[in-house]
Amino acid sequence: IRMSGNVRTALYAAAAGALLALLDAVTKSVADLFRHDGLGALGHWEPYALIVVGCTGLILVQSAYQAGSLAVSLPIIDTVEPVGSVVMGAVVFEEPLATSWALVGQVAAGMLAVAGIVILSRSPLVRE
Repeated sequence: IRMSGNVRTALYAAAAGALLALLDAVTKSVADLFRHDGLGALGHWEPYALIVVGCTGLILVQSAYQAGSLAVSLPIIDTVEPVGSVVMGAVVFEEPLATSWALVGQVAAGMLAVAGIVILSRSPLVRE
């Protein structure tokens, strides 16, 4: 199947953002292992998964950047990665999300960050 450059770029970027979110989760797991087991953490699978996920994520990021315009890939990566990290933290690690007004503030800050990403992606420097 042949895809247009922007579709291919967007798919690479979405996959890269998702893998970077997974990398955040695996990094937390590995840090906890080293904190509790010291070098004994090397006997677990997580440190090796960290290397594989990190390298694969790097390849996907570079593939997204090479597949097309930075104006397409960068906003997607910069949006999917933190959103995915929050979702994984809440689901996998059962991290509590803020409640009431704190949640409203966090959602507003997230929307402001996404707006900033979009504004920056429209910069003439990125479009070149």
